[in-house]
Amino acid sequence: MAAVTKIKPREIPAERYAADLMFQALLEIGDAARVSELARQIGRPDVDIHLVRVIAATSDRFMFAERKCTLQSRRLDPQHSFERNVFDTIQAYGLPIPFNRLCRELSIVYNRPMESLSPALKRILADAERSFWVTRELVGLTSWLLDASSGKREDILFDNFLESEIVTPLEKLNRTVLIEGGENAAEFLDSVGQPVSTRSLQYIIWKSSPQQYDPIATFQKLWANSQITLVSEVGWCGPKTREALAGEFSVIAQKSIPEDAELGRQPELSQPLVINDEEMEKVMKAVLDSDTVSRATNILEEVFEVTPIDLTYEADLYTLTSALRSRLDIVWLGADRFLPVGAIPAYVESIPETLRIPRLEFVDSEGNPLDRLIEDEGFDGTLRSDIATIYSQDVQDEEELPSKPDSPPATVRCVLKYHHKEIGTLPLSLLPYGYFPLEPNILQVRIQVQGGIGMDVWVNNTTRLAYGLLDWYYSIPVDSGAVFYLDRLDPDHYEIKYMDETEPTMFISRNRLEELIELHRRAQEEELSMFDIIREIMEHYRRGMEFLTLHTEANVVRRVSRRMIASLLSSYHCFFQRSGVWVYDLKKLSQGFDRSKRKYLKK
Repeated sequence: MAAVTKIKPREIPAERYAADLMFQALLEIGDAARVSELARQIGRPDVDIHLVRVIAATSDRFMFAERKCTLQSRRLDPQHSFERNVFDTIQAYGLPIPFNRLCRELSIVYNRPMESLSPALKRILADAERSFWVTRELVGLTSWLLDASSGKREDILFDNFLESEIVTPLEKLNRTVLIEGGENAAEFLDSVGQPVSTRSLQYIIWKSSPQQYDPIATFQKLWANSQITLVSEVGWCGPKTREALAGEFSVIAQKSIPEDAELGRQPELSQPLVINDEEMEKVMKAVLDSDTVSRATNILEEVFEVTPIDLTYEADLYTLTSALRSRLDIVWLGADRFLPVGAIPAYVESIPETLRIPRLEFVDSEGNPLDRLIEDEGFDGTLRSDIATIYSQDVQDEEELPSKPDSPPATVRCVLKYHHKEIGTLPLSLLPYGYFPLEPNILQVRIQVQGGIGMDVWVNNTTRLAYGLLDWYYSIPVDSGAVFYLDRLDPDHYEIKYMDETEPTMFISRNRLEELIELHRRAQEEELSMFDIIREIMEHYRRGMEFLTLHTEANVVRRVSRRMIASLLSSYHCFFQRSGVWVYDLKKLSQGFDRSKRKYLKK
């Protein structure tokens, strides 16, 4: 039996609309059909055998078997769970499907009578989390519905993967065309002039009446509206848009079919991957016996001889990755990376001691504490904004993480700090939240260096550190303040670029660094307080210094939080800000602690 699937990068809406009509016709026929039979079943003058032939040969929803067109979903693997195949069938159609048609499609997959499958199908469709009844006979997927549970515009857009630049014009348009429960949806959609995604349309309906919004009832009302049409994976169309799509059928029918897709000349369709027990043993042996991280892409090729040129490659990679992730003796490291349990290096699971901020107490000759924290409200000058900058934050000293990641930029500017260069770490505080994947907790990524050299870097979302950059750091001639850029190529693949740029406020020359290292030695031997350390640093800058420069140099001497430095600058009379820089006045040293700051002392 010969078969083929031709996958297009992206179907245009008119092609998807035609494919929906063909899919519906094949559901009604309940079997494979010749192109001419399928065109007759559709029964539209604008759908002829030429259009059906083009769509059937170029859409991934159809395949040919013995010169007849059939549904790709009828080749679902019966060894998969019944529940999975139920929802895969509905998803393949992409529209509300009659219960009896769905039952018949599954009977084709499992080669069993419909009567034997009907009770189990009803039980599965009773799961309100995944499906809902559009009518008494039609079932749909809850993934088509708008999640408006948060009640807030920004959260609804985020939860439903809606882009503000898409829905905002619809909101503005809706000022003149109000949708009340969807009654005049046709008027609204025609005013848009193009298909509107199902969640976008539901969002506009929610916006017009949020208190009365019911996702299922809204979808049911839209579906019952005979004036509008839902095109799977495209959206809702008004009468004019639907006519415009159908008007493109004649153009689509004129398209040439690639030679290898001509009817009767299709190669045998690759079968989806099913991993048996013997094959799983080989896979496990490959992972457990490896001295390095195992990649599912490599295992797929070595064990199953599946390569990227295979039609089922992406699905097979997902199948293998899912199987490996379900194992308790293997750790998932993100993407397709795996390692035996216990094989993650111990240093990756903790914060190095040199990066920890020590808790030390120092007192003056009268027994009064020297290094005291005050509340942010007591900070002088620009300190409240200074401590909020991304470059002043560090491991164990960063602002509270947001509840949800933003859409991170493709490129991030980073500045190297001395204490991180010494041990090859990168604080995630330098990066937008979610720039590296947030799952799993510990993952491995590949960072490509200019010139083709790459390095595997560990990322720990709990310690908020990346580990493994030591060799590359030492190729940089700058000890502190070197600027480099991270480009995200893939979720587990990045590129790092250094172009001899430095950040002036964080740059430390080699001579100055040696002075700070000597001060570090003395601070340990003489048990200097941070107040004393800051005074010595600032004496080097008689004309004053910026907060970030002071923070950078102080952390070379001893790890200290930005709020401790801000507290000291604000609490002692000998420190003051002038023209944007901080100055130390030795003459005011005897005045000691500013008593007006006592009310801000942290308890």
